[in-house]
Amino acid sequence: MYSATNNPIYISCTDNLSACRTPAMHCYGCEKKCHSGNTEFYELKECNGLEYYIWPDNNSFLVEGIRHYFADVSDKYISQPVVIIDFSHKNINYFLSDNWLDQFKNMRLILVTDKKMTAIAHYWFYNDTSETTISSVIFYDDTAEEVTTKLQKTFLAKTTKPTGNRPKLSKNEFSLFSFLFNGWPPKKIAYKNGTSVKNTYAMKNRIERKLGVSITRLAS
Repeated sequence: MYSATNNPIYISCTDNLSACRTPAMHCYGCEKKCHSGNTEFYELKECNGLEYYIWPDNNSFLVEGIRHYFADVSDKYISQPVVIIDFSHKNINYFLSDNWLDQFKNMRLILVTDKKMTAIAHYWFYNDTSETTISSVIFYDDTAEEVTTKLQKTFLAKTTKPTGNRPKLSKNEFSLFSFLFNGWPPKKIAYKNGTSVKNTYAMKNRIERKLGVSITRLAS
């Protein structure tokens, strides 16, 4: 039973959903802009530039804003592709599935988050998989120097843990958030998980304080 001192792990409402399919990605490392998974290109091994992708790349402000930072990246240790993830609230549906990271196996990820998604991005930083590494999170208020440092460390196979008093959802909170975001009423969630409505509402309020916005507003 759920209680204030014994919190069960909520069953994710996305457990039965497949991960969102990756839109076609192309590399921004050089002018060729090769597509991810181009086996012919990899057999030729013609590229000497950095291999990095921006996903999804339909946000022109992010694409242009982040690309100039790569001019300061000169050293590369890893052989893995690097993917810059647009972890904004407009793309939130991509990140609710428990297995969304599966589509980025053997890649290193950097999450670029807005203020509303900070607590969720922070959660995923500590819940990546053995085959997918989230190297860092670029937060909405990071300085230019901090962004450059995080990019450089990623290509040197280093991980940058979030610092400061950043909000972070727990596993329980993220699972409950997924239910609520998809329209489940708290009473139905409480019944499904064998806990009280009071405790469910209490956790809902705690989640919204960390997000800085109501779940209803975020979903609208």
